[in-house]
Amino acid sequence: MKRYRKSLFGLAALVLVAACAQQETAEVKEDAAPKVEKVDRAALEAAIDGIETGYVAAYNAGDAAGIAALFANDGVQSPPLMPQLDKAGVEAMYTAQFEGMEAQQLEVMREGYVTDGKQAVSWGGFRVVMTPTGGEPVEATGRYGVVNRQDPDGTWKIVGHMFNYEVPPPGFGEM
Repeated sequence: MKRYRKSLFGLAALVLVAACAQQETAEVKEDAAPKVEKVDRAALEAAIDGIETGYVAAYNAGDAAGIAALFANDGVQSPPLMPQLDKAGVEAMYTAQFEGMEAQQLEVMREGYVTDGKQAVSWGGFRVVMTPTGGEPVEATGRYGVVNRQDPDGTWKIVGHMFNYEVPPPGFGEM
């Protein structure tokens, strides 16, 4: 009988320990679960569209300051075969590029994006036709990726932008 009581007591203790462990695990899992905020997909897509539309409009107008204004103060661009540029560097690069152009026509084709509601990464392709002053139009195509962030004031800005050419403009990268 003593042996039976000891076994029963041991089994009860084991069940109690296991139950406590399961309760602690459940509490930890509930507390550790990420808080998921509901994302207004239509508003987010409108914000991304606004940035892309603004970028294309500024580019096509030869407005380097307009492009730079779309970048956050800590935003960067990584053009091909160049060092990474901060916001001021983006404006300087496009100012120099536009000075040698009669016209430029950029078209962007977004293929997708992902978001957590506060940041959005979008990607796709682009086609640009540039007409150098006194020259013939030159076409280039490529791929891009953009990281946008919603600032505390609710505005969306570019914090990272990179692109590369599938078909670069003639002479690109030559020294």
